[in-house]
Amino acid sequence: MIGKLIGIGNTAEVFAVGDGKVVKLFNFGYPLDNVCKEFDNSKLLHGLNIPTVKSYEMVTYEGRNGILYDRIDGMSMLDILLNTEDFEKYANTLARLHKQMLACKLRGAVSLKSILKRNIEYTDHLSMPNKSKLINMLDTLPDGDCFCHGDFHFGNVIIEQEQNYIIDYMNVCHGHEYGDIARTVYLIEMTPVPAQTHNAERILVMKKQATEIYLQEIGVNRECLSEWLLVIAAARLSELSYEQADEKNSVLEYLTKQGL
Repeated sequence: MIGKLIGIGNTAEVFAVGDGKVVKLFNFGYPLDNVCKEFDNSKLLHGLNIPTVKSYEMVTYEGRNGILYDRIDGMSMLDILLNTEDFEKYANTLARLHKQMLACKLRGAVSLKSILKRNIEYTDHLSMPNKSKLINMLDTLPDGDCFCHGDFHFGNVIIEQEQNYIIDYMNVCHGHEYGDIARTVYLIEMTPVPAQTHNAERILVMKKQATEIYLQEIGVNRECLSEWLLVIAAARLSELSYEQADEKNSVLEYLTKQGL
């Protein structure tokens, strides 16, 4: 029995269903293949020594497809960070969680490099010569079999009674650790703050400071990530909607400054 609405995201809503479970119901018309992909990815994580949320089965309710998960009652790390401004604590925590994930192997998932290549090829915002240059660069970057989250940032960690839980498994893949770290750097530092956000300038400063703390704790310098950041940013273009024009323009400006 579907109960109380307890969460709303861009593609789905989360409802309580009793017995310590929730159902993540995706929006009407959301591709079934994507729901299956998230469910399959979530199953790959069962048994790994990382704090993820266990999935059980796919369901259908009133024409909407969904996934049954354990219920976690908590707040996102992002909301707590914005409320407390304790970016040092939470950037360090994010890095430690990420190191824990990257220490795991996940050979059964799709490869990060194949996802990046597809997204670069798919975007309409790059010239063919620049696409070729980026794909050639990607081909020279190392492969790997680390568990890569593909979308790891403060908003995808839920904190319940001091316990951290990693959520959102749509982009789970395997690859080199630098690729997933570069994606996190991009998401923390390079995504814009919405124009209507209160204290936007302060948040921009916090984002940069949090990124530096995250990198220091995870033990990787920016030079090691430079080429990864280029291909990560370029691949991001294919994910952005019409409403995300500010981010798209920021990415294109960044790529232009890098000689593309």
